[in-house]
Amino acid sequence: MTLFYILLGALAVWVLYKVFAKPPSPSPQGQPNAIEIPIKITVTHDEGGSTRTPREEIDKDEWEGSFWEVTQPLPAKARLRIKYTDGADRKTERTIDVRQFGAMGPSTLLIGHCHMRNATRTFRTDRIESCVDVETGEVISDVRAYLQQKYDASPDKTKDLLLEGEYDTLRVLLYVGKADGQLRAAEKAVIRETCIAITNDSRLTERTIEDLFVNMDVPTLQAFKLAVGRIAKRDSSSRTVVMTAAEKMVATQKAVHQAEQEALDYMRKRFFTDVQNAA
Repeated sequence: MTLFYILLGALAVWVLYKVFAKPPSPSPQGQPNAIEIPIKITVTHDEGGSTRTPREEIDKDEWEGSFWEVTQPLPAKARLRIKYTDGADRKTERTIDVRQFGAMGPSTLLIGHCHMRNATRTFRTDRIESCVDVETGEVISDVRAYLQQKYDASPDKTKDLLLEGEYDTLRVLLYVGKADGQLRAAEKAVIRETCIAITNDSRLTERTIEDLFVNMDVPTLQAFKLAVGRIAKRDSSSRTVVMTAAEKMVATQKAVHQAEQEALDYMRKRFFTDVQNAA
C-alpha cells in the first residue's frame, strides 16, 4: 500500500511539471540559448562641435552657492559666449542668455539659460576665463561691470527708480484706479504717461506699469491718506502732476464712482487748500 502512495505522488508531480513548466524559447538553429541582459542606451548630445558627451554627464555642473542667496539681484539681458571652469575644475565653452546678476559675499553670480545644457544655470564671474557678447562681438574683460552697465542703461533701472523715489505717487494712483474695483487699461495708460513725464524715459511700456504693481497691494484708505499727506509736503509742480493724473484716470469713465470722487476731493484739499492755509 505504501508503494502505491509513493507511485501516486510521483505521478502527480510529473503531471504538475508538464502543466506548469515552460520550456525555454528555441534559439535560432546553430546558436546556443541566449540569456537576456538589460542594456543601458546612452544618448549623446553636443552643441555644434564634434565632441559628443554621454547624456548622463550633461547635467553635471558644479559651482559654489545658490543664486537665491544673492543680495539685491538685478535684471540684465545679454547673450554671452564664455569659457567656464566649474567647481569640479571641468572646463567648458558655452553660450548663455543672462537674466539676472548680483553679489553673494565676495563673488558675483549670474543666472540665465545655458544653451549647452538647455537649462537654467548659475555661474560665478570669477570662474569665467573669457567672455564675448554674441550680439555685438565685444570682448568683455569685467563681466560684472558689463552687466551693471546693461542694467543702468535699461528701462528696468528706470522702473526701480520709480519704485524707490515715487512709491507714494504710485500707491495714490493705484488707490484711485482701484477705487471702483478695477484698474482699467485706459487708467494704466494715464499712469504710464505720468511715469514717462516724471522719469523722461519713453521706453516705459504697459508691461512696465504692470510690473510696478504686481507686488504692490492696493492701499487701505488710511494708507492712501498717509501717502497723500507726504506728497502734500512736496513742491507745487510735483503735487500738480499727481493731481492731474488722478483726474485724468477718473475722467476715462462716463460715470464717477463715489469712492473716486471722495479720493479726488481729499487730494485737492490736502494738496492745495491745506497748503494755502499753512502758508
